[in-house]
Amino acid sequence: MKEKKIKVLKVEPMKHPEEAILNNSLQSLQAAVGGLIEIINLEENVCLLCNEEGKLIDLPGNRRVGDDIIAGTFYICGSDEDGELCSLPADKMNYYEKMFYEP
Repeated sequence: MKEKKIKVLKVEPMKHPEEAILNNSLQSLQAAVGGLIEIINLEENVCLLCNEEGKLIDLPGNRRVGDDIIAGTFYICGSDEDGELCSLPADKMNYYEKMFYEP
């Protein structure tokens, strides 16, 4: 069942990550990232939500993920077995908050 609101980790450029609540609709998610959304799988049941055109529209560089740099604000979300976004579990919230703590 799709959650109407999801608890996620918000990671903004030059700031420490913080917990946030997002409405789980396409329109709300696009507004959160400022445009078209891209979903990048980080591990099983955890994904990164960002602006697909972040670099093309000159959003500020944020954090390195693998060999790439994510531009603009992004969110770490949970995902269920059906691929739907859901709340990020507390243990993963803590893990990714530490991983992305330093800008």
